[in-house]
Amino acid sequence: MGFGVVSLLDASCRRAFTSAGLRQGSAAVDADTTIHFWAHRSLLPSSTSTATATEQQQQRRPVLVLLHGFGPGPTWQWAAQVGPLSRHFDLVVPTLLFFGASRTRAPARSEASQAAAVAALLTGGHLPGLGSGRHVVHLVGASYGGIVTYHLARALLRGGGGDVAVGKVVLCDSDVTKGPEDDRALAARGGVEEVTELMVPADTKMMRRLTKLSFHRPPMYLPECIARDLLRKSLEDRREDKIELIKGMTTAEGSQLTPLPLETLIIWGEFDQIFPLEKAYKVKEKLGEKATVKVIPNSGHLPSQEEPKVFNRVLLEFLLQPSDSNGCATAVAAAAVK
Repeated sequence: MGFGVVSLLDASCRRAFTSAGLRQGSAAVDADTTIHFWAHRSLLPSSTSTATATEQQQQRRPVLVLLHGFGPGPTWQWAAQVGPLSRHFDLVVPTLLFFGASRTRAPARSEASQAAAVAALLTGGHLPGLGSGRHVVHLVGASYGGIVTYHLARALLRGGGGDVAVGKVVLCDSDVTKGPEDDRALAARGGVEEVTELMVPADTKMMRRLTKLSFHRPPMYLPECIARDLLRKSLEDRREDKIELIKGMTTAEGSQLTPLPLETLIIWGEFDQIFPLEKAYKVKEKLGEKATVKVIPNSGHLPSQEEPKVFNRVLLEFLLQPSDSNGCATAVAAAAVK
């Protein structure tokens, strides 16, 4: 029974993506690295695109990149967002390295190396639609994906971005200031020795513990057979590599965390037990005057899943609001980063 339920949920999430006009793809972004992704069909090579004439006329719509966190893959984590967001943006949803089908033989295991791979996907000609008169690309990341998003924004600004001009940035429950003391506190809340035991669960007992910490209103009951199947299908793959990703994170007091010269929204769940709410304001302090905080009530570490309607409204209000800056914003921001 567990196999059927998890497969059904997976199919439902994938259907949300295809209904939003997204199609799967993969790209060898360098000799060692392959990134799997979902993207709006107008962004893909013409041989695989089925865009209509009307869609081709809309090719100058802004692009929105969504980066997922630890846990099940991006289709599970962004299923409630892709529909509403696709009405205004053409979406790109990469699968980060060591999640799903994305792989690398390179030794680096940092959020900066994750960002470099996504930057190569966006600027390396793998999405031809990005070179068809597109200018603005907004970046959104949740949890670990938000930490990668910070580095991605800086990488695109530092490298000029080619046809990609970075617009706005959204970090969702993403503690880019995280240090060793935060890991120790989270391990204590989870009742484990090392934070990797909690964040990359090896069994259903630890997966249930992580779920309880992640949600303000965790599921009341999850049959063991379904829990085992969910763990096997969504969390066990490349476990050792994911542990190395956590160990390789460079967010700490001594790391090169500097303000982002871009409009940035910091979304945080009111009752987040992974990264407590006070960290949202520390992130804002570090990111500078262009950053603002919005708290989602009655939600934990995953407000996009617990309160999707509120989350989507907050996200769209920020992204659709006219920018305070002029058309030279990206050039100015890039100069600031350099």
